Amino acid sequence: MSDKRKVIIDCDTGVDDALAILLCLKNLDVVGITTVGGNVGLENTQRNTRYVTEVAGRTDVPVFAGYARPLLVPLQDASYVHGAGGLGNIQVPEPQKPLEKQHAVDFLIETFMTRDDVSLITLGPLTNIAHALLKEPRLVHRIPEILTMGGSTTWGNATPAAEFNIFVDPEAAKLVFESGIPIRMVGLNATRQQRASLEVYEQIKAMDSPAAQLAAKLFLDREGKPGRNSFCDACAVMWWIDSQVICKSAMMHVVVETQGEFTRGMTLCDGRGFQANRREVDMEHEKLYEPLPKGLEPNVEVALELDQARFTQVLLDTMRRYSEG
Repeated sequence: MSDKRKVIIDCDTGVDDALAILLCLKNLDVVGITTVGGNVGLENTQRNTRYVTEVAGRTDVPVFAGYARPLLVPLQDASYVHGAGGLGNIQVPEPQKPLEKQHAVDFLIETFMTRDDVSLITLGPLTNIAHALLKEPRLVHRIPEILTMGGSTTWGNATPAAEFNIFVDPEAAKLVFESGIPIRMVGLNATRQQRASLEVYEQIKAMDSPAAQLAAKLFLDREGKPGRNSFCDACAVMWWIDSQVICKSAMMHVVVETQGEFTRGMTLCDGRGFQANRREVDMEHEKLYEPLPKGLEPNVEVALELDQARFTQVLLDTMRRYSEG
């Protein structure tokens, strides 16, 4: 029996999701992967996910298709970042591995209602998770914890205020964040502390496994693109792979803005107690005081600091293990 943490991954497989999946397949016990429309359309995200599991030699991990569009609005994808197919310049062939017939939401409900040992990682818009909670409200007592890549304590990337995953379906994110399920949030404020580099690319490229070769291509896609050269989803999953990668976090009350004319999709983090008195710093990473009036009780553990060297160490170690078989 594996002593690895058991997880379901819900994702919209683009460039950074693909690297995150490779990391998870080697370091966690992945029970299944559910896909959603986000970085690109659902047809591509589910295909890319099946492709990555094949490259990793893990065709035993089932892949499910979920919802193609957000709860209330049309999908605004990020093909301008991830390419039309979702994996940059990589031409993805149709995988031999079939897509599961069961809908992603039904798989989520079935798994969490019958098992007590599985946690949830979300790397894309929270559409599938919101639908699952609406269809089976008891899930709020059955999902032990959610590790999510999304949001930010500062600014966004899809808009000045909103990070992409939350912006795509803020109504779904609001439902999930207000569900009462324990949440760990790895937002842009933390993921921007990681950068792709040619040095790491060259080290991965020198390894001979298909997984390492795919990772090298993903690195090459991101290197040299200021503002877009972080592997956000890989940063997020590292929290459960090696807790030392996320080296500072804090409990905060986080709400998702759905009505703002300019701030729709923003994760509003109550960080008033972290306000710095130093000119060169806006936000401290240790709470300095209790704000008045007192805010709502913290509901999210928010990542604040990422150890780039540790991230690289774990990444390279994982790729070496793929090469060793």
